[in-house]
Amino acid sequence: MPRNHLVTTNELPDFLINSTTRREGPSYNFFKQIFMRSVLWLAVVVMAGISNSWAQATDLVLIKASHHPMQYYLSVPKGWNASRKWPVVVVLEAAEKDFKANAERFISTRGDLPFIIVAPINTNNGNAGRRDASLFPYSNETWDYMDKVGDCQFNDEGLVNIIADVAAHNNGESKVYLTGFEAGTHVLWSMVFNHPEVLMAAMPVAGNWRNRCFVEEHITTDPAKKEFPIHSIVGELDEYFGPKGGNYVQWTAVRDLASSHGYQNISEVVIPKKGHAPMPEEVWKYLMALIGKK
Repeated sequence: MPRNHLVTTNELPDFLINSTTRREGPSYNFFKQIFMRSVLWLAVVVMAGISNSWAQATDLVLIKASHHPMQYYLSVPKGWNASRKWPVVVVLEAAEKDFKANAERFISTRGDLPFIIVAPINTNNGNAGRRDASLFPYSNETWDYMDKVGDCQFNDEGLVNIIADVAAHNNGESKVYLTGFEAGTHVLWSMVFNHPEVLMAAMPVAGNWRNRCFVEEHITTDPAKKEFPIHSIVGELDEYFGPKGGNYVQWTAVRDLASSHGYQNISEVVIPKKGHAPMPEEVWKYLMALIGKK
């Protein structure tokens, strides 16, 4: 039957048809009610199946932002439906640029947590591989646009657009939780300093800081930044970014910079016996603690 097709009496079973040779009576009305209830029940089952199939099909999908060339992987949580708003975590990939694997590591550790996962295909996480079609799904036209406006603008505008899309199309909350590993935190810090209005919290994991995208006059003046949570996660045995590593100074430098510009809710956790790793389990642990405080 075509979509939006209306059932007419010509399509009803013969015993339900009211004609000039047959009067309506108790039996007619009885069977008519049964038939219409059956049709309604079948429609509910079909729609539920369609909804469930959609949710399963979107376990991990690649999407382009509605009003920006940036693309992103999206995964909805178990039990997703359109009757409520869902928290969103944006996960930024490191220099390896394996964006799908980055999304999958958070999916595999999410369990029954109610978070929508967004893994943007961001740049500014190392210069290697630019215009490599095996790493990035972007056209030459998009790369030309990036070269014109710069990675900082491309990533910031792309994320702002993606956050709006997920809120509009997937019932995501309008403010998101942002995490990144290693070189992925170049974009994280740009968003923290330039667009905290779309963020709930930031969680750099063994994060880089090399003053990329930092422009003094662009730093937000929103007084809400005073309470904005910045939570650094690093492994005790991380020989690069851990407390005894050569790159640990990158964390202390950006921590002090943020503090000097009014960000006061800054914390750090050093995970015992952990090395240089993205540690999604620790990100989830912190997120659930934050939600518990709301």
